[in-house]
Amino acid sequence: MSLPDDYDLRSPVIAVVDLVALDTTAGLVRLLLGDDGFFFDVNGNQWYGSKLISTSEIDFSVNGTAPAVELTLSFIQDPDAEDLVAAVKQHGVAAVKGRPARFYIQYLESTGQFFRPVFAPQLLTTRTMMNLDYSFEGPQVRRLTLTVEGPFNLRSKPVGGRYNTSDHSRRLGLPPGTINPSLEWMPNNTFDDQPLFGL
Repeated sequence: MSLPDDYDLRSPVIAVVDLVALDTTAGLVRLLLGDDGFFFDVNGNQWYGSKLISTSEIDFSVNGTAPAVELTLSFIQDPDAEDLVAAVKQHGVAAVKGRPARFYIQYLESTGQFFRPVFAPQLLTTRTMMNLDYSFEGPQVRRLTLTVEGPFNLRSKPVGGRYNTSDHSRRLGLPPGTINPSLEWMPNNTFDDQPLFGL
């Protein structure tokens, strides 16, 4: 992610809008986080917004944990409208599990650009959706929760490699041929057949 080339940081108004695109089996769902209404980007895509949609805090990875991020929609079911929870149950977790969720930032230089944007949404990160759940709070309030892997998702998995130049480059996502030369001398076994101090 980077700033657009012609984005003016000296503008009287500097703002960003948080967007997320969920790639489900039923199609692409574009959401505007934390604000009501609709947003049309420069490509003509429509993003649906609601203040009822919220995201959890991003927790840091501690002691090998891999905290996830949750997108939550809390609402009161309209008795005359389609039952949203029933629709989610019909599609099931398979509609989202293992599929990408793309988080974007929309840069704005003025309040008017919310209605007529100049810049395209900038991709912040792509994460994998893990689970979709629902809960009931009292007779009316419903809650839908989408669990998305956090930025530290690899911390809960075994390293599965050795401390050598190729594995180090793979873990960091470095291009081929880019290595850390200090790892060339890393021992590749823990057995030493040479006695220490003659013992």
